[in-house]
Amino acid sequence: MKEVMLFPLTSVVLPEGKMNLRIFEPRYKRMVKECSLQNVGFGVCLVGSEGDPKDVGNVSSIGTLVRIVDFETLSDGLLGITVAGEQRFVVKRVRADADGLRHAEVEWLDNWQHLDNSPDFFFLSQQLSHVYEEFPQLGSLYQHRFYDDSAWVTQRWLELLPLDCNLFEQLVGAEDCISALQFLTEAIEAPTNKEARI
Repeated sequence: MKEVMLFPLTSVVLPEGKMNLRIFEPRYKRMVKECSLQNVGFGVCLVGSEGDPKDVGNVSSIGTLVRIVDFETLSDGLLGITVAGEQRFVVKRVRADADGLRHAEVEWLDNWQHLDNSPDFFFLSQQLSHVYEEFPQLGSLYQHRFYDDSAWVTQRWLELLPLDCNLFEQLVGAEDCISALQFLTEAIEAPTNKEARI
């Protein structure tokens, strides 16, 4: 079992995904410094949907190991980093340092693989392409976009949608992307069928 530093957020990044983060709290500045010095990643989890967000253990039971791939100084003077998701994990135990930085003992989960013969996948892939065209700040994170890979498309949609902690754990903790694909197909339906239910 491995221990990773944790950064709980209200949005997620999954394997092969990217996210821009603003770093301003001292504990997370320390985390970024330690990750850079040790050449290691950190864990991103959802803040738990129940209880006090400041409670040490109030994080999702599923998270993603991310690695810092870029740094910048933002216009407001804060540190900006870009992270890339590498591998999912299950949180087994959480502890916190005196400054509040959380650490978690984790067990690794295998990354999802592409599934063939998914009838609704083409529509989801098309819709994701439209989202990236409409919101170029999202699409610009990806130099390469794998619209023919069901696992890649599914994970990018899960990063975009507002999921509560329980649903996130259920979908992202699954062995493969089948249940997530089914959920997305129902949530993002073709206009010819009925109105989208997002």
